[in-house]
Amino acid sequence: MGSDDLFHKRKARAGAELQRQKRERARNKRVLIVCEGTKTEPHYLRELLDDLHISPQVVRVAPNKGNSPDCVVAHALALYDEDAVAGDAFDRVYCVFDRDRHTTFDAAVQHTQALSVAGKPFVAVTSTPCFEVWLLLHFGYSDQPFHAAGKKSVGDQVVTALKTKPGFAKYGKGQKGVYGQLKGALADALTHAQRLRKHCAASASINPATDVDELVKAIQALQTK
Repeated sequence: MGSDDLFHKRKARAGAELQRQKRERARNKRVLIVCEGTKTEPHYLRELLDDLHISPQVVRVAPNKGNSPDCVVAHALALYDEDAVAGDAFDRVYCVFDRDRHTTFDAAVQHTQALSVAGKPFVAVTSTPCFEVWLLLHFGYSDQPFHAAGKKSVGDQVVTALKTKPGFAKYGKGQKGVYGQLKGALADALTHAQRLRKHCAASASINPATDVDELVKAIQALQTK
């Protein structure tokens, strides 16, 4: 009789744990983020997630395979389909990539839009010319466009502008700790990004531009209350 009681108690605990996991899954959306960059963007996003105490089980930041926008979307789709087949599809998939000099940028944006129309929760998070536009907005508002000059690409020009800001003279791609450095100005950056989006819409401009603020706000909304 004692062993039967122990069995039933263990079964009850297992059932209770399963129900708890189901409630947790229902409460927390499961998100996938695939970035074009292999270091800069993933480092920033993982530091943001750590700061908000959002676990990798809720938001997965996956390394990309390839270094172009079309590769980002293709890899994100493969990961999404893999989990969908397993029975636990991601609730939202963010494809993070830059315009820069990529020839597949427009096609990648169109692909994410087509996937969304088809019922798959894909969103393109783009920056023009590059992710560092989002970082610059922490230091103030600007809608001054960037252009390639000499041996410096348009993306290089944005990085050069960022290096003029306090604490960023030695900034380099893949640098860790950027989120922590800029955290105090995050609210300002969100405001400036929204203002820039309105400017772009009003002026039909795409340089500079960024949607990273929308991703940041979506992540903040997942924070456990």
